[in-house]
Amino acid sequence: MNHLIKKLPLDIILRIIPYTYSLQSKTLLEDIVDFHQSKNILMNYYYAYWLRIEPDEYQNWLLNDLVRYANNYFPTMHGYTNKFYSIFRRNIFLQTTDKVNQYIYKIEQKEVSTQINIYLGLFTPMEREDKINIFWGVLTPLDREHIMHILYVKMQNDLRK
Repeated sequence: MNHLIKKLPLDIILRIIPYTYSLQSKTLLEDIVDFHQSKNILMNYYYAYWLRIEPDEYQNWLLNDLVRYANNYFPTMHGYTNKFYSIFRRNIFLQTTDKVNQYIYKIEQKEVSTQINIYLGLFTPMEREDKINIFWGVLTPLDREHIMHILYVKMQNDLRK
């Protein structure tokens, strides 16, 4: 990376350097860590749960459940709830219902993994934790045991690599 910077004109370098010293708030950094941890937990849980039913569809099921959670489990075919709009209004560029609706239309055209990132990125750490707990809470003890076994085997395989 350093060799690329050396190729830049000095005036460009002088404009870039101050941004490298801009520290981010502790809250933002904690939110980023929580985002990654929550995403990993949810992806692993959904992968393990759906492995025996529809192994290629676990991300679609996760996205479906994130949308349902954001919309207070109200069918989106009947519209979006106030909770849904308030979640999307956390994005400073989406301050009107029309802008949120336009944005939703656009992100529905994106890859499922991108949509998952958007929803989880807009959720607060407490909402992410709540979603994880809701998923875990509706599972039967047998489902939980199955998930833990799959994740254990996956972890063992990852360690062997």
